Amino acid sequence: MPFFAGPVPAVLLAGVLIVALALWLLRDRRYPGPRLHDADEIDREELEEAERDVRELEAGRTPDEERLGDDWGPGTGRPRPPTRL
Repeated sequence: MPFFAGPVPAVLLAGVLIVALALWLLRDRRYPGPRLHDADEIDREELEEAERDVRELEAGRTPDEERLGDDWGPGTGRPRPPTRL
């Protein structure tokens, strides 16, 4: 015996699903998430200095130099470099 044999139960089920979807979309999002939590504590000067250092390292590298871990995988003949756990 099917649970939703007639049009009335099917319409009721669709209504319940629409209400549940609307409640889920309109729910209160109180948790700010990890990105918004204590955003004022980021040291912007230190971050910019670290980004400058990385850009300088990348600019000083010649195209034929390889960094460890840049080229590995199927077809290269090289194993995956070790990683820290």
